[in-house]
Amino acid sequence: MEKSTPLIEIKNLSRWYRDNPMPLFDKLNLELQPTEFFVLTGKSGTGKTTLVKFITGKLTPPEKMVFYNKQDISTFTPEDIQILRKRLGIIFQDYQLLEDLSVRENIIYPLELYEIGESIIDSKLRQVLQKVNIKHLLDQPVKLLSSGEKQRVALARALIHDPEFIVADEPTGNLDRENTQMVADILIQANKAGNTIFLITHDIHLLNYLKAKHPIKLHVIK
Repeated sequence: MEKSTPLIEIKNLSRWYRDNPMPLFDKLNLELQPTEFFVLTGKSGTGKTTLVKFITGKLTPPEKMVFYNKQDISTFTPEDIQILRKRLGIIFQDYQLLEDLSVRENIIYPLELYEIGESIIDSKLRQVLQKVNIKHLLDQPVKLLSSGEKQRVALARALIHDPEFIVADEPTGNLDRENTQMVADILIQANKAGNTIFLITHDIHLLNYLKAKHPIKLHVIK
C-alpha cells in the first residue's frame, strides 16, 4: 500500500535558546498522518510549545525542516500562513477566548471571520454543540464560566469550521481529572469522526486515559 502524504513533517529540526548551550530539541523527526491521533509528550521545557509555533506559523522555522502537505513552511508568505491557520483548529491551555463575549459568539467567531452565511453558521453550531454539551450556556458571558466549561467552548470553537487537523497544546493543564477526561473523550470522538489530532501534553493521567480508550501514536521529546 502506498504511504499517504503526511499533513505535517518535521525533518532534523534543532532549536536553541540564546545563551544556552543545550538545545531545546536536537534533530527532531516526526510525521503527522491524516486521520491520526498523534500525541507529543515530554517534560516541561523540552520545546513542545515552540514546535506548535513552528507548525502554526507563529515562528518561522528553519529552511527544509517543517513541512505542511510537503510544502516548506519557512517559504510561506503571510497570505499562505493565513490559509494554513484557516485549516487548523487550535486549542490552548489558557483557552484564549474573548471573555466579554457570549459562549455562542466565541464559538462562531472563526466562521464570522470567513464571512459564512447565518444559516450555515446555525447549522454548524448545532452540530458542534452536540459534541461538547454546552447548549445551556450559549448566552452566558465566557468570563462567568468554570475552567472546564471554558475548555469546552474552546473545543467547540476549534471544531466548528471542520479543520483539516486539530492542534491541542496542553489543553488539560488547568483542569481537574473529571474535566481532563471530558477533553480526552471529545478529542477521541473527533478523531473517530475523521479529524486528525496533534496533542501536546505532559499530563500523565491524560496519557494513561487515552492509551486505555483509543489508539494513539506517541512521540516523546527527551
